[in-house]
Amino acid sequence: MPTITETKLQWILQTLYDTTRVPAFYLKRGIDRHPTLSPELVNQLLSTPVHLKIQLMDYNIQMDKMILMPVYTLEGQGLLVLWPNAQSYVEHVPFAWDQQLNSTTFIEPNDLHQLLSVAIMAHYLLHHEILDRNQVLEDNKHVLNINNHAEGVLELSLLEQRERRLFHKSYLSEKKVFDQVRLGNKHKMLLYLKQHMELNGVYGTLSKQNSLRSKKNLIIAAITLGTRAAIDGGLYSESALTLSDTYIQHIETLSRIDSIHPILHKILGDFTERVAKVHRAHNSKDILLCQEYIFNHLYDDLSLSVLSAHLQISPPYLSRKFKEETGEALRIFIQRQRIEEAKNLIVFSDYRLSEIHTLLNFHDQSYFIKVFRKHTGFTPKEYRNRFVVKPS
Repeated sequence: MPTITETKLQWILQTLYDTTRVPAFYLKRGIDRHPTLSPELVNQLLSTPVHLKIQLMDYNIQMDKMILMPVYTLEGQGLLVLWPNAQSYVEHVPFAWDQQLNSTTFIEPNDLHQLLSVAIMAHYLLHHEILDRNQVLEDNKHVLNINNHAEGVLELSLLEQRERRLFHKSYLSEKKVFDQVRLGNKHKMLLYLKQHMELNGVYGTLSKQNSLRSKKNLIIAAITLGTRAAIDGGLYSESALTLSDTYIQHIETLSRIDSIHPILHKILGDFTERVAKVHRAHNSKDILLCQEYIFNHLYDDLSLSVLSAHLQISPPYLSRKFKEETGEALRIFIQRQRIEEAKNLIVFSDYRLSEIHTLLNFHDQSYFIKVFRKHTGFTPKEYRNRFVVKPS
């Protein structure tokens, strides 16, 4: 079911462009008029069969490439188009672009790997789902025509193996940071941010010709993800978007950035603190203390009797009050937090799967697998196979 409005979609597309300088268009089915593209081009794109989440398309006799992605909004359905070389074909350059399209382009029109990175980022921003780059390439091999080029396949395979080792570790390390923004836990967010920054190769260069521009792009990308996490955490969208715009405008005025870490420390810390304030405004002191105790004792006994004794209130009162204030049963909340921690252990630790359920106080492995699948859609083994890339 679609959960995004066209207004939010347009904001995502503009932010995506601000971050990557890849022109992004939304074409709504049933409407052949577009402020930037010609009616003929709009009709041509909308009539193109799109069967993949990310579909590569050659344009102008394979001189350049674009990405087509189906989009479903609350107002209807349409097509998202990512087109690095759009400025060569547009009839009217949007005001938001006119100062930028003639400047240094962040990716070359035919840089397939960077274009796919932007598409995977766009899909994640729209659907909060990670796509496997190798699978996207495999799905589009009829366009790439790589089967007839054995040497190209080998080079592509080696490149993808190198990228995947960093991509999955980086993605899940980054996810830990923004999960804590969503939860309003500044202490853990800053801890995970430090770990994330220390990962080798985490931050790719979005602008090869301009170090300052690259740093700005990375900060803006983090602001975008922080904004979404804060909104998911309960911060009013208007407040989050205004804060996002303010920070992005400030970043664009900087003439020098020595290190992005203190900037991200301040910005993401601000988002996290605001989410925490919203939580404090909606939850009583007892429930906030209960949640904090759970976050800090995931490896310990978190039975209702232990929690109520810590808070010095009766077990029935705690159970009822937690459900009333959060809308979620205390037992389910604890399960969710432990499964999130299990995901981190699966990816970032050397613990065997058989050890993790014991560490997190699940009474047996079969129950752990059942709960893990309920919350993630995967068994622990499937999750490890999907997200942990072993060195070849």
